[in-house]
Amino acid sequence: MQDEQIKHMVDRFLAWKLPSKFNPDNGISFNRVVNGGTEHQYYREPMGTNLLDAIQAAEMVRFMVEDFPTGLEGTLAETA
Repeated sequence: MQDEQIKHMVDRFLAWKLPSKFNPDNGISFNRVVNGGTEHQYYREPMGTNLLDAIQAAEMVRFMVEDFPTGLEGTLAETA
């Protein structure tokens, strides 16, 4: 995998809108509803992560693709 491909994956990862069921663990808190029950109530819609910066995300992607298998048939949905 080339550095440019990894950078693209990192950029996409950091820009990804988190799902509505985002549920952080290990003591990290997240309150989607702000000012609940008031006329100023709104919903946070975070994207990416503030757990990693771009350099750390690149290291994670490099770790994920290390020894990446090739030529496998099927899709993730088929194997789940």
